[in-house]
Amino acid sequence: MAGVALSARGLVVVREASGFRLAVDALDLRGGEVLAILGPNGAGKSTLLRCLAGLEAGQGELTAPAGGPVTMVFQRPAAFSGSVAHNVRVALLGENLSRDEVRDRTREVLERFGIAALAERRAHTLSGGELRRLALARAFALGPAALLLDEPFDDLDAAGQASLSLDLRRVIADTGVAVAMVTHDLRRALLLADRIAVLIEGRLVQLDARDVVLARPASPQVARLVGMSNLVAGVVSDDGRWLEVDERHRIPLAGALDAGRELVVGIRPEDLRLDTERGSGTAVAIGKGRVRSVVNDGVAVTVAFEFAGTQLTGVLLAGSRLARSIGPGDLVSLSVRPERVHAMPADG
Repeated sequence: MAGVALSARGLVVVREASGFRLAVDALDLRGGEVLAILGPNGAGKSTLLRCLAGLEAGQGELTAPAGGPVTMVFQRPAAFSGSVAHNVRVALLGENLSRDEVRDRTREVLERFGIAALAERRAHTLSGGELRRLALARAFALGPAALLLDEPFDDLDAAGQASLSLDLRRVIADTGVAVAMVTHDLRRALLLADRIAVLIEGRLVQLDARDVVLARPASPQVARLVGMSNLVAGVVSDDGRWLEVDERHRIPLAGALDAGRELVVGIRPEDLRLDTERGSGTAVAIGKGRVRSVVNDGVAVTVAFEFAGTQLTGVLLAGSRLARSIGPGDLVSLSVRPERVHAMPADG
């Protein structure tokens, strides 16, 4: 396990005027890892980030066992007047470095983020993406033990997001910095994250490895946040091995559960099998669904359909036989592998 770079205990922030309360008992940032902080609007994600940076008044204890500064890059990064290189040099003023060391470190961080060629350009002329790269270079120039990123991909186009994601992952691996990142872009979060923390109404409701949170969210609300959009309510069968939805639809459970219990099961869209005739392989048939819509982005085909009074979603590869032939109104047989079905209590 990577060493702890920043440790938070008993964080509490209360805003009397709005009634908002953030309460996080324990949270550690580990060197070389990215923690993605997810949650709905108003959950307290940015407040938590500012608490970790020491910028938000409240209760709690922050310790940095690994030493080194904690730096934060804000959602709307700003630049000082002067050149791009000057902006990095300003960040190094208090570091007791020689002129040559400042020059070398400035060049290094600008190269890391692909903007060395812009070193002499006036910072106020940079594009949004270039300005974000400058803000990251300025933060890394300080050699932080922990880096806090608030919406680092905001306002970037798809190409800019992809490029910055790759550069960030490389720099994190090279430096061993611990990163906590708030983003509304689930796809970018999943590409970078080693662990996921989920905040809901100021409470840390789940904290685990990325793949654990994706496969076993703590509640339907968490499931929706991490892309497990197929949620179906029902009652556990007498033998404990099925969720009975109605007389024509039932879903297999990964293990025997208490008979008669009311539960919600979640299935990720990519785990739902679609066939116009039957289920296949190790997947178990769960009933039929009526296709509502088909969206083809050239790579994947997203199919929405009605299943037992609710809407579910499946994904097909563009160009596959079924993807070419399926259309609204079609009746589709659905199946799923039991180990891909996640049972959880209903919200609340």
